[in-house]
This record gives sequence, structure tokens and C-alpha cells, in this order.
Amino acid sequence: MTLKKWKFISVLLIFLLSALFHFIYDWVPNFFTSLFFPVNESIWEHNKIIVASFLVLAIAEKFYYKKEKNVIFAECISSLVCMILVMLIFTPIYLYILKTNDNMIVTFAIFLFAISISQIVSYHLLQKEYHPRLEELGVILFVIFFLINIIFTYYPPKLALFYDYMNQIYGLK
Repeated sequence: MTLKKWKFISVLLIFLLSALFHFIYDWVPNFFTSLFFPVNESIWEHNKIIVASFLVLAIAEKFYYKKEKNVIFAECISSLVCMILVMLIFTPIYLYILKTNDNMIVTFAIFLFAISISQIVSYHLLQKEYHPRLEELGVILFVIFFLINIIFTYYPPKLALFYDYMNQIYGLK
């Protein structure tokens, strides 16, 4: 399978994994699931969905490509791109246009757009020469992303990005 075809499939896989990961904490609410899956409906908590989905994809790609490509690094950077795009595009739309009323069509469209752009970034990064240090950096960055998300789950700043408007809470339910 060509890399272009795989990246197209990756967009769909990330979207499906995200849909699954969205509900894990609700299904199995415990300390472990609170570390990796969203504990509320705040915009920030949904970053966990992105990071977890991209990490699962990176692991699958790593098994497929072995040492030929910097897949961990590429998916780590593309997850960062996806998170930034979602926060930059979705946040103002959700807060100021939708007035914190959720619209699934808008949400899915923005999310699919962000995933698509991030997979274009991944595609270009995977075209580059393999460097083991980049893979190590990717692992470190994934850990940092999860740690930041975990810290803000338990100690969320009192900002709109971290507020769950549906349940009117910050952090854990």
C-alpha cells in the first residue's frame, strides 16, 4: 500500500479511534482511564483523544515500517498540529458562534479537517530520511503531551478552554 493511501486510511482510523476513546472514561471511570481519556466535555480534555489516537496509529505504523521511517516522531508532531488546529478553530466557534451549544456536524467537520491536515504533515515527515534520535524525541514528546494533559485534568486552570459547559465543572466529574 502506498503511503498516500495509508494516510487517507489513517484519517479515518484516527477519527474512529477518537470516537471510541471519547467514551472510555464514561464506561470505565477510574484513575487509570482518567490519565489517558477525557474525563469531561471540556475542549482541553479532548486533547487526550487526539494524543491517544495518534499514539495508537504510531505504534501500528512502527510495526509496519520497523526502522525505515520516523513514524513515532511524525505522528507525534502531527498530533500536536491536530491539537493546535482543533483549539484554534473549534474554541472560538464553540464559545462565540455556537455560544457553548454543541453542534456535532460542526465538531466533526473541524475535527476531520484537523486530522486531515495533520496527516498531510505526517506524510511529509515520513518522506524524510530516518533518524533514530527523532524517534526518541517523538517518544519523549508523546510522554510530555500526556503529562501535560494529566496535570490539567487534576489541576485545570479556571479558563474557558478547561471548562465543561455541559456539566459546569473543571476537571474530574
